Amino acid sequence: MQSKKNKAGKAKNIRGLLSTATGCLLGASAGAQANSMAGWDADVAVLIYNETDRVSAFEPAISLKKTYDDESVLGIKFVYDALTGASHNGAAESDQVQTFTRPSGNGSYSTDAGEVPLDDTFRDSRGNLSVNYEQPIGRFNKMVYGGNVSAEHDFTSMGASATYLHDMNQRNTTLSVGVSFESNQINPEGGVPVPLTEMQANTNTQLRGDDSETRTMSEIMFGVTQVIDRYTLAQFNYGFSQSSGYHTDPYKIVSVLDSNGDLIAANGLNGTYLYENRPDSRTKQSLYGKVKRYMGGDVADISYRYMWDDWDVVSHTIDTHYRFNLSNNWYVEPHVRYYQQQAAEFYRYSITNTEAVPEYLSADYRLGDLTATTIGAKLGFMVGEHKNSVRLEMYQQSGDESPADMDALILQYNVSF
Repeated sequence: MQSKKNKAGKAKNIRGLLSTATGCLLGASAGAQANSMAGWDADVAVLIYNETDRVSAFEPAISLKKTYDDESVLGIKFVYDALTGASHNGAAESDQVQTFTRPSGNGSYSTDAGEVPLDDTFRDSRGNLSVNYEQPIGRFNKMVYGGNVSAEHDFTSMGASATYLHDMNQRNTTLSVGVSFESNQINPEGGVPVPLTEMQANTNTQLRGDDSETRTMSEIMFGVTQVIDRYTLAQFNYGFSQSSGYHTDPYKIVSVLDSNGDLIAANGLNGTYLYENRPDSRTKQSLYGKVKRYMGGDVADISYRYMWDDWDVVSHTIDTHYRFNLSNNWYVEPHVRYYQQQAAEFYRYSITNTEAVPEYLSADYRLGDLTATTIGAKLGFMVGEHKNSVRLEMYQQSGDESPADMDALILQYNVSF
């Protein structure tokens, strides 16, 4: 929608604010106006994530961006994660003490009666490097290229992407299409356990396959970003992805119980546990919509994402922010996010020894029925010429079984140079 001539400057500023804040398909800015810069812009962030009695993460990150005279933009980002704590191994709770073999096969660990079985040996660190390059093609087109590599002690991932953007309708509409590809290599501690075989005591020989497995994923996404009026911007995306290869978590197990729900001693352990097995392919589809509106000096946005796949997982995500601009140098931005998920068809909390073992089986609560809520706020302020922000959020998750019940605290600090 075109504003009248005497309001063109104001409308352009509002559209710029909305477009910059919203972004475009696959992380590309819908209407970013690049200015010639002599140097690099830098953004440094530190995130602390802490689950109650479970995993904790410390994540520093640095982002660099340089805009050239031809309006092309180069972005580089490095993120490092240090994770410690305990993670659910998939086994069901019991009124007895449970003993499990460590993933490496060297040693064991125990869980007290009535407690969620957690592997307290969980330790990991990973680094991720990503590079993006935006290249204008004439006045109304742009290409965005991306690449990333991520590595941790038992997992390596490499990916690449390309996105094409076309402005039309006097630059009030941006059409987008993007493709990406990712290749992963999984190297579990001790090797890959044979799916659906029983866990052995560390004094016995565990059936294992190869030392490593691979998985690949390709994705295509279509999008449109539309200026509705002088104050409103809307974005709509459709995504389709397909992955093939090793999708199983080599560290997750499933409890086999008797008809009374009690443990069955076997293989040198006081319980019987099967290593999980997931299908070797997965197809996902998603619809995403977002509306952002300038409201008397403040900016509000709300988005909805619907995802479904051929594992029967269906999810709904509602995400909303409202930015109160208190002055030129301060703002407060409350945030609320709600997530609801339907379980995968092969998810089982446990199975009994009287039933046939299904072809695919997992007790990973991340594939079960879930609801999660995130509530928090971000405070933004200037220190000299540097933008700063502090984000504090509470995350609460629940499911049909207690392993899914979890609370977490998220704290993040950003400064831009």
